[in-house]
Amino acid sequence: MKVVYASRKGHVEGIVKRLGISDAVKIVDGSEKVDGDYVLFTYTDGNGIVPPVVEKFLEANKGIKAVVGSGNKEKHPTTFNFAADIIAEKYNVPIIAKVDLDGTDEDMETIKKGLA
Repeated sequence: MKVVYASRKGHVEGIVKRLGISDAVKIVDGSEKVDGDYVLFTYTDGNGIVPPVVEKFLEANKGIKAVVGSGNKEKHPTTFNFAADIIAEKYNVPIIAKVDLDGTDEDMETIKKGLA
């Protein structure tokens, strides 16, 4: 399964690197193309919205099978990982994990199991 990710402050990219996924596709401007199925790793933008570049990517790439969200519980407790919730509902896919910032070792194990 391919991994696609968007990372604004480096937390999501750090998660992907900690998982040892070297062939992941980074969403830079939303125009990227992926053939086949993929798992999306994303952050939440602003006050609980899906980042516009992720929206653009999702509109052009229909193979999403699951989502992993990264957020900041301290700064955004009421909208923590809302992008993952929105994407899961809109595309009818499961959420593998909702991670605070770079995540814990336990989060990494949860994600590995979800990807397997």
